[in-house]
Amino acid sequence: MTSTDTTTADAPQFSITRVFDAPRELVWAAWTEEAELARWLHPMGVSVGSVSFDVRVGGRYRYTMTNDETGEQFPTGGEYLEVSPIDRLVFTWGDPDAVVEGTPVIALTLTPQGGERTELLFHLRGFEGKPGDGFVYDGWDEALTNFARHLAGEKLG
Repeated sequence: MTSTDTTTADAPQFSITRVFDAPRELVWAAWTEEAELARWLHPMGVSVGSVSFDVRVGGRYRYTMTNDETGEQFPTGGEYLEVSPIDRLVFTWGDPDAVVEGTPVIALTLTPQGGERTELLFHLRGFEGKPGDGFVYDGWDEALTNFARHLAGEKLG
């Protein structure tokens, strides 16, 4: 377990890798600036209302997702554990007021791919996920699709 891990090594986990036609600086900004995050940080059929992000080690974030069909709300948040601009961002993910220890952790690693392309490795430790699960994996997969559309200036789902 590293200093930024809050779950055990045998915790369920999954990764999603995407390559975007955007430089790392733009990808980083879209993950760390409130105005950017509010536009894309949700799966399909879900909207995001208020957002608050304090992107620094020990800083906290929170946002509320609302199911567009049912109105059900999902308050989400956590704490930033590692902030290495344009390279790596690590944060807990779950209930906005949860303690760090034992909370699922998301690690984002940005790698330049030549020219104006960036690889994003999204790794979530603390939840099992796989394509087609209709839950956490699929939700993040859809959010990353929205992210790609946002970076490309397209209409979001």
